[in-house]
Amino acid sequence: MKTPLLITILALAAAVLPATADETRTEVVKFERGKSSAVIRGKITGRDSVVYKLNARDGQFLKVSLVPDKESADFNIYIPGRGPGDEALFASAMVDGRQYLGQLYKTGDHSISVFLNRAAARRGVTANYTLQVGITDKKPTAEEVPATGPVPQKVINDCLAALRKQLGQETGMKVIKAER
Repeated sequence: MKTPLLITILALAAAVLPATADETRTEVVKFERGKSSAVIRGKITGRDSVVYKLNARDGQFLKVSLVPDKESADFNIYIPGRGPGDEALFASAMVDGRQYLGQLYKTGDHSISVFLNRAAARRGVTANYTLQVGITDKKPTAEEVPATGPVPQKVINDCLAALRKQLGQETGMKVIKAER
């Protein structure tokens, strides 16, 4: 007798209480045969986000462009092994425009997270967007300028760790200048 009553109470509670979990959808970016770029159309609402996974090699160039219908939409790029909640390789909210062009320093699945800024997410805003993603081995042309700005400390630390591993040195290295 107690079990049906408990099930009924739990069912009513689940129906009344609003869902509070943020939804993060993950999609793998695949290029059509013979292509090195893709155009993705999507939509995000409130605190939802989409993480696009893209496999790329060390030394390749990544180009990302986000064209949203709301100014509150942005994207972050993460190196393999990192994602939302970690330090981003690039954050579009920190620069003018929603474009990135840069050379990658790590092989693996890079993540591109598309989301709304906090104020818009709280209001439940919906944004439609077009995301253009491209990977190439070719150096950018003169009119394309790679990303500039400060290099995240985590990126510097990862580079130093890779150098130390290759050289077999644990100490004695320091960064003199870190720029893109």
